[in-house]
Amino acid sequence: MTQGLKNALSFEIKDLKTSKVEDLWQDFVKQFDCKTKKDKKMDEYFSDNAKIYYIPSTTSIDIFARFAERGKNATEASIFFLDNDRFLSTASNAEQMKGATEFVRQFDIYVQKYQTKEQLEDEQKKLKKLESDLKKLIKDNENLHKDIENYKDKIKKAESDIVKNTGDQEKATQMINEQAKIMEQVKSKLDQLK
Repeated sequence: MTQGLKNALSFEIKDLKTSKVEDLWQDFVKQFDCKTKKDKKMDEYFSDNAKIYYIPSTTSIDIFARFAERGKNATEASIFFLDNDRFLSTASNAEQMKGATEFVRQFDIYVQKYQTKEQLEDEQKKLKKLESDLKKLIKDNENLHKDIENYKDKIKKAESDIVKNTGDQEKATQMINEQAKIMEQVKSKLDQLK
């Protein structure tokens, strides 16, 4: 940190990229009426004159915060509190450190709320997709039932067409037999004329 080795309150935030934790930090500290700047060279945030009601006997306090990537998808948050010219520590500022610990706990809750909202949005998207899939399955089922009804109608028509066709075949066979008799009579008449 820019001020050397100092006491800090640290905790790990899992399943969240460091850049997102930094964004959440900037949003979180706004409620404490302070100006926050990032020292890119030292890779830390400085919040000037924060009004943190959790910390007793201070009108305002300066906060330094560092966020370091730990592993694939975790971030370590280290938060330092400067009251006038001294950094808070449990050894010399026990009451104030209780308030600082509460402040850090509130930030942790703020991050967890964000993560839970994100998870809720993901689950809602999954639910919408499942509902959409169900609607498609219902529509497919309705179409299949319509197809079955259409096929039943076609089968009934084909069955009646078969009955008609069988009758037409009998008539055609009868006409062929009659025509064959007539042809035999004409042939016989021709044979007699020889």
